[in-house]
Amino acid sequence: MIDFFLNIFSSMFQMNMRDHHEIPFAMPLLMACLVGGLIGFTIVRFIVKEQKEDAENAKTNSMH
Repeated sequence: MIDFFLNIFSSMFQMNMRDHHEIPFAMPLLMACLVGGLIGFTIVRFIVKEQKEDAENAKTNSMH
């Protein structure tokens, strides 16, 4: 499993992730940005979906 992720990140960043001399100092920050971006994107999608559902519910309730 570790080799799988190392292969993905090696191809993504165009560097050998198994060699610790090639990993830059800011790599943990890049990984945190990537994971934080994915989590933030997911949360924002759910918030927008909830707001659309609430707007539809309010529209149907106001018609009755």
